[in-house]
Amino acid sequence: MSEKRYLDFENRFRGGREKIIEQFSKYDQIIDLILKDVKSPLILDIGCGRGEWLQKFNPNIYDCYGIERNPEMIRICKSYGLNIIDADAIKSLSNFKDNSIHLISIFHLIEHLNHSDLYILLEECFRVLSNDGILLIETPSIDNLLVSSNSFYLDNTHITHINSQAIKFTLEIIGFKYVK
Repeated sequence: MSEKRYLDFENRFRGGREKIIEQFSKYDQIIDLILKDVKSPLILDIGCGRGEWLQKFNPNIYDCYGIERNPEMIRICKSYGLNIIDADAIKSLSNFKDNSIHLISIFHLIEHLNHSDLYILLEECFRVLSNDGILLIETPSIDNLLVSSNSFYLDNTHITHINSQAIKFTLEIIGFKYVK
């Protein structure tokens, strides 16, 4: 799917900017708890898309970056004044120091990766995440019958069904201690 068509797809099926930002409020308490004692948090949103998550933090956190490869999405993010790294996520993570990022978010990206790339991405996240940091991943739940039999296939760029127990196991093998 072309970059422009994927943006059109997101606009139609994911929802409007305000709706997405409102949906992200479900994470407010945990994010506030993690970042309350951090003087200068570094936040990274991998596959930031249209930048709604970044926009939520942008007014209060200076070191807030998104990684995105789609030029249409990058253009939108920049129109909101967001800090965007135009590059491949795995290559971009290699530029960050060990234990340097306080929050890494990955919303609706891992289902677009093959297993090998996913494992490498998660290893890099573990390396760059601070000892008290959080990796926040959101992906379609195949435990939901409607998702696994219908809506997962709405996006033809989805290539990997993510099993919650398998991803938990993978994260634990990599070294993440508290996986939920």
